[in-house]
Amino acid sequence: MSHTDLAQRMVRYAELLIKIGVNLQPGQSLNIAADLGHRNFVKEVVAAAYRSGAKFVNLDWIDTPSTRMRYLHSKDEYLDELPDFLVAMRHEFVDHKWARLALIGDDFPNIFDDVEPALMQRVQKTRARLMRFFTEAQMSNRLAWCVAGVPTRAWAHKIYPHLPVDEAVAQLWNEILRLVRVDQPDPIAAWQQHDTNLRKVTQFMHKNQVCRVHFFDPVLADDGQPSTDLTIGLTARPVWVAASAITPEGVRFLPNMPTEEVFTTPHRLQADGYVRTSKPVFPFKREVREAYIRLEKGEVVEFRANHGENVLKSFFEVAGTRRLGEVALVDVRSPVNQSGLVFYDTLFDENAVCHIAFGKAYPEGMAGATDMDEAARVEAGVNASDAHEDMMIGTPTMNVTGICADGSHVMIMQNGQFVDAVFA
Repeated sequence: MSHTDLAQRMVRYAELLIKIGVNLQPGQSLNIAADLGHRNFVKEVVAAAYRSGAKFVNLDWIDTPSTRMRYLHSKDEYLDELPDFLVAMRHEFVDHKWARLALIGDDFPNIFDDVEPALMQRVQKTRARLMRFFTEAQMSNRLAWCVAGVPTRAWAHKIYPHLPVDEAVAQLWNEILRLVRVDQPDPIAAWQQHDTNLRKVTQFMHKNQVCRVHFFDPVLADDGQPSTDLTIGLTARPVWVAASAITPEGVRFLPNMPTEEVFTTPHRLQADGYVRTSKPVFPFKREVREAYIRLEKGEVVEFRANHGENVLKSFFEVAGTRRLGEVALVDVRSPVNQSGLVFYDTLFDENAVCHIAFGKAYPEGMAGATDMDEAARVEAGVNASDAHEDMMIGTPTMNVTGICADGSHVMIMQNGQFVDAVFA
């Protein structure tokens, strides 16, 4: 791909994020959160936003080395502080229904490896408490939002360590643009068709009144047991959600680009069994690999990891994170998984295979939950927490069975793939 061709496709990508990602409406304002390393692409997004009639575009720049300096050198008592203007800004976003675009792609992978996870947990806890109203508005889809990826030199090198850096960046751009369907003749139409296909899975789950999901991977692990044997119960009124979401005003948007998942909200007290992660996960931006997690009556009662166990320990110390907030089905034939890459980023890796998330639940996964207060949601089984962390569990040998309201069983996935009946 030539430099000119890449520039043209970046413009198409920027327009796609504005037109179908956040689906920016004329006269609406937009907040963009991005690393400094994304600046060249951000210019294209800003231009696309104003061409689409944005009232104002605010840039929320992230500089992770500066964040690290705070962890390492701030006075201890200041770590619990968050300036009022940052909270007031989020109130502005919610009150005036700003759209939000978050661009990911690490400028400095592993930069927090020398920071104590407990410190990061503490800072996150303060921010989460003060910003809870904003997180709630976003997770309830009262705001249109989208998360999308932008290559950086460091991220590309981590994914393609065998390539010269410039080639690695070009290769990562190629891969991301393919995964978000920019390579299609009509990317918007391609996304609409993809959304329709995923909705067939939601229709299958609703038609069969699936109320519990059983994940079973027969491949024996080092302890001689099947790799995964986990049953997750759902709420009394489960809603399965596909690619797109809708605001209360009826604006349809794509929260994640790419997205290959169909998900719902589990009941916070109904998960029994154990599971092993199949890809790296990143609580507090610290890597955890090859984790084993066992649950009883919805709660984590045992865990270990071959790498990053101390990070996992700190994560599970956050209130509410020992219970599930999401269960998602992803076919191993997804374009993300077929790339053969580990992206070292949840946005991409969660769209490769099935995953579960610990912590805060999405209210849209239970009918009527978006109209409830938090106490009522918890009573109904919707988990509450100030954190939400996806953990990939899918494999090419994973089988998924649905237990229906009448007690019957229906096969959903065999060997990591949706069965034909799902799309019938």
